[in-house]
Amino acid sequence: MGSVRIPFFILAAVTMVLIVAFELSTMAFLRNAVSAGESAPGLGGPYLALVDGILLYSVILMSLGHFRFKALTARIASVVTLILSFLGIIGSFLMILAAFFFIILMVGLLLAVPFGTLAYFAAFGSFPKTTALAALSFIMMLKLFFLVMLALAHPGYLKNKGLIVLVALSLLATWLTSFLIALPPGFLSSITDAVGALITAIIAFIGLIMMFVMSIIAVYRSLKFSSPGREV
Repeated sequence: MGSVRIPFFILAAVTMVLIVAFELSTMAFLRNAVSAGESAPGLGGPYLALVDGILLYSVILMSLGHFRFKALTARIASVVTLILSFLGIIGSFLMILAAFFFIILMVGLLLAVPFGTLAYFAAFGSFPKTTALAALSFIMMLKLFFLVMLALAHPGYLKNKGLIVLVALSLLATWLTSFLIALPPGFLSSITDAVGALITAIIAFIGLIMMFVMSIIAVYRSLKFSSPGREV
């Protein structure tokens, strides 16, 4: 690949950091949007950080290609990826369970007329739908900006199938979460927001498994070609 325009690449990387940071803070952002005594789960935004965390890590790996000693950094990166992806698999699986049981809890309360329904409306019926959609729209805008900066850094990045798949999944997860929040009446948005979070966590879980398998292959190849009698 030809010369990379470093300023645009740095802008793309910084944008991804901002995206993940904003997603992680979305729950607190939404809770501040509801009045005192009310609560909102806001799982959809923070769960997006699972998929975008993988994308951010991919950008970090791409940046290593601009340093010297590429062979050494690639071997170290494969080991780090193996460890992080394994931990990510465990974490995302636990988050899948958390989102699933949270959905079951809310649906159970909603259908348990009359007292469960009253409890549901008291705890989850005031989801800040407009604020959540505005936050997700801002996240989508940042992701599109990231994609433009990446293309300006080098058009060849858009030919990287793995990277483009990650970007597409990130955009899809954001759009799907927004759609699920916007679709139902406001009092059901807490449930559909959690459904969007569950789908996002499943996407991340599958992606992390693929990353884990690929890192095992990379570590094996690294050890194989570093063994005595082989060229390093």
